[in-house]
Parts: sequence; structure tokens; C-alpha cells
Amino acid sequence: MKKILLSTLTTLLLLTGCSTIKTIKLMKSGEVEQEEFNVKIPFEYRLGLIILKVDIAGKEYDFVLDTGAPSVISKELAKKLDLSNITEQKVGDSQGEDSNLGFTTIEKLSISDINFLNTGAVIADLNQSQEVRCLKIDGFIGSNLMRKAIWKFDYQNQIITITNSIESLNIPKSTNKIPFFTELTGTPIIDILLNNITEKNVTVDLGSNGDISLSRKTFDRLMKNNPSIPQTYSFGNSTSGLYGLGKADSTFYLKVPSISFGDISLDSTIVQFTSESASTIGTELFKNYDLIINWFTKEIILINQTKYNNSTLSSFGFSFSNQESKLTVSEIYENMEDLKVGDQILSMDGTNYKELIPEQWCEIVENGLLKDKEEISITILRNNKEFTFSLKEMKLI
Repeated sequence: MKKILLSTLTTLLLLTGCSTIKTIKLMKSGEVEQEEFNVKIPFEYRLGLIILKVDIAGKEYDFVLDTGAPSVISKELAKKLDLSNITEQKVGDSQGEDSNLGFTTIEKLSISDINFLNTGAVIADLNQSQEVRCLKIDGFIGSNLMRKAIWKFDYQNQIITITNSIESLNIPKSTNKIPFFTELTGTPIIDILLNNITEKNVTVDLGSNGDISLSRKTFDRLMKNNPSIPQTYSFGNSTSGLYGLGKADSTFYLKVPSISFGDISLDSTIVQFTSESASTIGTELFKNYDLIINWFTKEIILINQTKYNNSTLSSFGFSFSNQESKLTVSEIYENMEDLKVGDQILSMDGTNYKELIPEQWCEIVENGLLKDKEEISITILRNNKEFTFSLKEMKLI
């Protein structure tokens, strides 16, 4: 069954008016106190995302590392640190939702022995999304801070190296390199080639626990050139951003014969395409490599560790979300005849889900509902009537 996808990507919108100059200054501000540095620090996974320990004003906090966003601090922590708004700006999330948020400066934020000074940050309510709330975090380490250093991610051993010197990383001769450019916030952006069709401005998003997600326009162009590409579709939404789930929409899935970006080439890879969501590549792909992001030379280096394989899509035909403490069908796939978007899930294989408590929902988001099952029994509530169905896992592509 498809897991809950989380993409915490945030973008600045409508950069016009008096607040623009202040916002630009904040996003470009900041420096590293040490001239030379090279530290290795452990990280943990939560919901497939990287969590780092940071020190602010002598106390330790949990932050998500997110290349797809500027640095973010929770409203609660901003209040605790007595940080006030310097300016406001409209900020959009990965699902196309937006809101006016305040911006501030964090005078000193330390990661291990490295001190990042005067970092611009968004002040946001991290409880708007039930899924982000499950992360139990105090903020995000964003690209506007990260671009002050070179970062290496050893996903196998869960170690991050932060350095000012690429020579200190002992990079092997055999690597894959991807050039990138940046947005105002420092977010790495690349172009992807799919069957000789280019999608521009794709975000390298370590704040997404997904694979490759691109635009509906690229899907239309691919299908026009080759309508026989294996495909399927769903309707609804099971992807959560900073402001929660986006609007219900159609999502299309293609097994794209050929994909390339920089030195990376992929064959027969499932890609999803949506109208509202941002175009991103997430950690499901990058965790197969040792990943180095060098903002000084604007180059990504990938060192092979395991083979990335996303060539099939299987499902019980639906995805789910938490709607007002009720487990609800939020997305259905092609050929699903039994379930409908909006059905309340009362039980599955004997487990009762009539009333969800936050801890139970977070466990579902982290681990999924069912593992290693080929057939399930599900009872739903629709129009005050209960229905029970037996569903089999099916290969969609």
C-alpha cells in the first residue's frame, strides 16, 4: 500500500513591494563563524526524512534537513527565543497552498562545532499539517543556511559531513555529477530529460520522502509522443505539505523508458505527474547513493551504493488520510470499484480504526497500515451504512 508522502518544500511567492528587499536580504544573510571546518555528525530518520540536532541559545532542538525550503523555525520556538517578524512574505508549499508568514533572523545556530550566524528563517505553525506534526520537530535547516558549506550524506551509516573543503571528502574517481542552479533561497534546481523531453526547474528536495514527481504538462507531452507508455492514474490526494493535504486532483503514473539528469541515467522508472504539486526528486532516490552537495561549485556528486529500482507500482487500489480523527479513503486508483474517496475506514484485518488518536496516526504515517499482505478485509462507513470488502494487492504498472 502506498505510504503517506511528505514534501515540506516551501517557496517564496509574489516577490513584489516593500517587503521584497528585506526578504532578499534575509535569504542572502548569514555566515559560518569558523573559516575552516570539517565535522561528522549522526542523523536519524523520521518518516523517511533527515533529523539533525541543533543548538540555539545553549539548548538542543530537533530540525529537519530540507534542501527544498528556506530555514524555518516553529512559532513556539520563536516565541521562546523572543524572535519577532522583520518582514512578511507569501510562502507556498509543495501542494500549491500558500499563506503569509513572518521572517526573522536566528543570531546563532550551531550544528556540532560549526556556528551559523545571522541566518534568515521563516516563522511557521508546524502543527497545521498532521503529518509534519508527527515529526516532532522545532524547525527546518534550509538551503539558505546549507549553501554556506559543502554537505555529504552517507545514508547507509546515517552520517553527515559538513565541510568547507571538497578535498577533505576523499571522493573516489568513479562518481556521477549533476550541475545545478539555485533559487533565491539557495534551493538546488536541475533539469531532467525524459524520452528526449525536458522538464526544467526540478527541485532537489531532501525534505520529500518520495521519488520523482513532475508536472502534468510533461506527462501530456510524453503521452503525445508515445501513447503506448505503461500508465495508470489515481484521483484524490495522499501527499502532505507544510499546510497539510492539498486539493483533490488526478495523479498520473508512467513507467518512463529513459530518464537522465547530469551523469545519472535511469531505465523503466515510475514517475508521478500532478497539476498542483511542485516538481521534485526526493530521498527515495538519493538514499541509494552517498550524496554530496557543493554549493560553492553548484555541483551534486553521487557515489553509487545500492541500485535504485522503481520499475513497478502495486497497490490495494487506495490511499488514506486522517480527516478529523477518522481514517479516511483519500485517493483511489484506476479500476477501484469498491471504495470511494471520503469513505471512513472502520477496520482492516480486525484492527479497529473508528477513532484515531494522534499517536496512532503517527504510527500509521511512519510504518504504513499493512505490510507483506496480498489480501485484506476492510470495513468502511459510507452514508451511515457499513460495507465490508475483500481486496487483493494488484500490480498497476
